Formats: sequence, C-alpha cells, structure tokens
Amino acid sequence: MRMQTARPFQARLIALCALLCANALAAKASQADDNGMVSDGGLSVPTQPMFAFNGFGTIEEAHAFEHYGDYVFDNLQPSGIGRSRNWSGDIDSRIGLQLTSHLTSQLSGVLQVVSEYRWNDTYTPFVNWANFQYTLTPDFSVRIGRIAMPSFMASDSRKIGFSNITARPPVEVYSLLALKTSDGIDTTYRMHFNDMTDSTTLLYGKATVTNTSGVDIHSTDIKGIFNTLEFGATTLHAAYQERHVDNQHPPLGKFFSLSANYDPGTWFASVEWVKAINFNAKGLEVPRVAWDINGGRRFGDFAPYVTIAALQPKVNTGTIPIAQRSYAVGVRLDVMRNVDVKAQLDHVHLGAGSYGTLLNVEKGSPTGGQFNVASFVVDFIF
Repeated sequence: MRMQTARPFQARLIALCALLCANALAAKASQADDNGMVSDGGLSVPTQPMFAFNGFGTIEEAHAFEHYGDYVFDNLQPSGIGRSRNWSGDIDSRIGLQLTSHLTSQLSGVLQVVSEYRWNDTYTPFVNWANFQYTLTPDFSVRIGRIAMPSFMASDSRKIGFSNITARPPVEVYSLLALKTSDGIDTTYRMHFNDMTDSTTLLYGKATVTNTSGVDIHSTDIKGIFNTLEFGATTLHAAYQERHVDNQHPPLGKFFSLSANYDPGTWFASVEWVKAINFNAKGLEVPRVAWDINGGRRFGDFAPYVTIAALQPKVNTGTIPIAQRSYAVGVRLDVMRNVDVKAQLDHVHLGAGSYGTLLNVEKGSPTGGQFNVASFVVDFIF
C-alpha cells in the first residue's frame, strides 16, 4: 500500500493568515464610499486605480470512505484521499494573489499567482494568468500572454471557490481536460441585441502540462472558439478547441462543451455537457463524454444544493475504462461579505469493470463499487 508521511500543509497556513487579513480589509473597504466613488464638490465620481491587488483562497478538509485508491480532483494530483490518507486538504485548498493594472484607458494587465497541490507533491506557487489586454472599442478587445481558456462554464472562476456554489466543480466533467491556460493571443467581440449580449472569443496558442511522473506534455497549435450568450438570468456557453499533443499519435486532440446556467436570485440551476477526443498508445481514437446537473435554492445566506454528474467512455479500447457517476448534496453559508463555509457529501459509483477517476489503485483491487466523500470548506476573497 502506498502511504504518505505527514508533511506541512503550506497553503493552508498561508490561507489562514490571509483569511484573518480578509476581514480587516473588508472593514477598511466598508469605510470608503460605495462602488469605488470619491467626492468631488458634492458629486460622486467613479475612480479606477492604476494598480489593484486582490486575493482568494480555499481551506478544505476532506475524507474518502475508500481504501483501494485515491480520490483526486484530476490526474495532475499525485495522491489524494482514500488509500494514501484518510483526511486531507490537498484536493481543493489553495491561495491566489492577483495584481491588476490599468495602464491607460485602453491598456490593462493582469498577473495571477496560485499556490495549490501540484504534480510534484508540493505547493510551489506558479503563474496562472499573465496577460495584457488592449480594448480597441468597448466591445472589441485583444489579449496576449498566458490566458485562461473558457473551455467550461466556470473556467475563469474554477479556482475561486467563493465564486462557486459547490465545494468543487464535478470531478467527472472538469477532470476531462488538463489544459486550462494557453500562452498566446485571443480576441473577444461582443454584440448586443436588445437585452441580450453575445460574446465570441477566438484563441490561438500553446501550453505545457507536467504530469505526476515529471514529464512535460506539450500542446501546440491550440485553436479555440468560445461563445457566451447572456440574457436576463440565463447564460448559455459553447466551446470548441483542438490542439496537437506530443504524447499521442496521431497528435490531434479535441474538446467540445455546451452549458447553460439560470440564476434569477432565489433559485439556481445549471447543466453542462463535454466531450473529449484523444488517441491512445495504439492510435485508437478514444472519445469520452461527461455531464453534470446542479440546482438549489437560497434562503438568505443559506443555500442547499444537489449535483448529479457522470463520465463514460464511448468506445471499448480493451483496457480498464474510466467510468463513474456521482450524486452530491451540500450547503453553502455566507458567514461574512467575503467568506463562506460549505459542507458537501458525494456518493460515487464506479462503472462496471472500472476504477473511475481513482489514482494509485492497489494492484488486484476489485473494480466497480461505490464510496462516499465528505468535504468541509472555507472560501474567502480579499
């Protein structure tokens, strides 16, 4: 059995310090005029500082009632909860710091550094975003640098737990694509139709992902088109991207997604469908499909919710498939303006003849089966 010795949880300690600072920052902000306004002869005039510093974090403890393998968020985490550790905060705990600059009325930049559990069993900080944006018109902009790819509905906010209702995005869906940023260029154009806004983004770039064996996997010639339609409380999102990956032959990989979100305030609901196509070592095309449905209701600062998700292969490759589904119930409580706490219970069903998304599975372990995951989370922003 693979076991790990206890090690310092660096990100949790840093996050705890930031959490203490967050309340002080919130109190300080409340002393300023609302909406970033300053007084000018009795009038309120909007201000935009040249530099703005913000941060976010998540402190988590989770437990998996599973002994044959590790429950992880994706296969870039070397270990998780279950076989290696009974309890851990490594699945979702992180802290992020972001510097935003408004150099001119048209030119802005963003630098975001994140510390989270990584492929090498450390919390070494890394640059998640680093780009400049030039706004040619109010509806047309160009960015260059390291850019978050809007492949999912929650791509921009996935790491910011406070922005999400659930303890974590569904593993079945969000583990299908390890590639989350691109080093390159994108353009976004917005169109307005009465009360509707349609945004289309075109992207081109490259990226490198390091797996848990320390091997760099290079994706080049990344091309993507992403569209978001917003009207009232409804948001529709569609994405397509393709790329050349150096660890498969043929090298072409593709990804599709469709999603919808409805959030009028009291009730909320979302649905997401994704499909990933890659090639295995034998050159066989391996498509996989995943989906999730989430819904809940807000009672003031208290929001219970449910999530159903599934991941299934579409072809038989002759190897153990990756298939599972899960049912989750949880609650979110906003305890402060910038702090929430969450509790979530996932019931995971592994597919027939499958270990699902479990990693570090003990040799000879039975396939299939089911287990529960309990998660307790504190999210904050500052």
